[in-house]
Amino acid sequence: MASEVQTIRPAVKSEAIYSRLNDYRGFRHIVRNVYTFKFDPEKVKKLSTEITELFSKVSAELLAFSDFLDKSARDNQRPPAELGV
Repeated sequence: MASEVQTIRPAVKSEAIYSRLNDYRGFRHIVRNVYTFKFDPEKVKKLSTEITELFSKVSAELLAFSDFLDKSARDNQRPPAELGV
């Protein structure tokens, strides 16, 4: 999702966002597998304080990708042949 597919679509999310989300994915893995002894309190604090800002940035990138999809759908929409348009 962080890579552009030339002539098909832009990247869904930037490399910077991908990298930051990867930290949360790693945290999720630890929580889901109950490796609580591996918690780094400083890292947990950092992740919890940055989540609101990151959520805003992810939302903006997803909305931009949604706009790309909407525009692509409009550009590729063809009127039905039976309408004679």
